[in-house]
Amino acid sequence: MNLRIQFTFLAILTIISHVSINTALAKEVRTIESSDTEIDIRIFPAKGDTLLLGFPCDEGKSIAEEKTAMSLAEDGIEVWMPDMLSGFMLPKVRSSLSHISTDSLTAIINEATKTGKKVYLIASGPDTELILRGASQWEANDKHTKLAGAVLMFPRLFKDSPVPGEVPEYQDAVGKTQLPILLLEGERTPNRWGLNTLSHELQKSGSHVKSKVIPNVRGYFFKRKDANRSEDVVTSQMAGLIKVSIFYLEEEESND
Repeated sequence: MNLRIQFTFLAILTIISHVSINTALAKEVRTIESSDTEIDIRIFPAKGDTLLLGFPCDEGKSIAEEKTAMSLAEDGIEVWMPDMLSGFMLPKVRSSLSHISTDSLTAIINEATKTGKKVYLIASGPDTELILRGASQWEANDKHTKLAGAVLMFPRLFKDSPVPGEVPEYQDAVGKTQLPILLLEGERTPNRWGLNTLSHELQKSGSHVKSKVIPNVRGYFFKRKDANRSEDVVTSQMAGLIKVSIFYLEEEESND
């Protein structure tokens, strides 16, 4: 990413993060039944036509994410945060993700689409596998209702640790979707150099993929206890960052 694109990205983030139309209501908790369990969903309702469905897999303890969700709801973007780990009584470790059923993911997506809003998916780190797995199954089951897109924040989608000089092996869900995808990665992480390879893999089934590098931050920047000044600033503007991401995905959709 060149300096001009970085400047434009941050300029849009700064402008859009200060716009609010104050349409948020109080947080709600809703339970959705899938074929194998019940999932509690924290819902931050809003009156706009956009719904952001996130998969934080945090046992309901995501303080930064909840603060961001409240801010987004104030700006008219409804946010759903399903508590997948508690629904399956799983610990917060990476290996738990494989025990979360695809049926439960599609059941939640189904409920979100019933609102009639444009549904965007979002997750970070290894949790991004849930987005791709749920979306690919949803697309296979429903040929008429389209998802608006997905935001993958610093995705960690390797099956195993990559070996230098070899093509990495990705999770099975990679390259199985047809939805617009935006990849976000921190400038200060080695994973940024793998964005082109990951983008190519994600495009194999027809997904339109864009990637953006966030200047001066590391992956998981909003969870770090040793955050630097740039990471603190971007964390405080997470809602704006997500709104910019949706803007890019909407732009991609309008160009189709």
